[in-house]
Amino acid sequence: AMAKYYSAQAAAFVTSTAVDLFGGNGFTKEYPVEKFWRDAKIGQIYEGTSNMQLQTIAKMELDK
Repeated sequence: AMAKYYSAQAAAFVTSTAVDLFGGNGFTKEYPVEKFWRDAKIGQIYEGTSNMQLQTIAKMELDK
């Protein structure tokens, strides 16, 4: 859960920054940045949202 949460957040941050750097072109399908951004967004919700991952992490820590 920790690895999924961290990697999803990092990917979202990096791809969002890349889209910002590309400006309006970052959202066009002419550049691969748009697909990377979409993939990062789905990574945040696939197999549980970030909030669900944080709840899983908290439960694991509290059960120790």
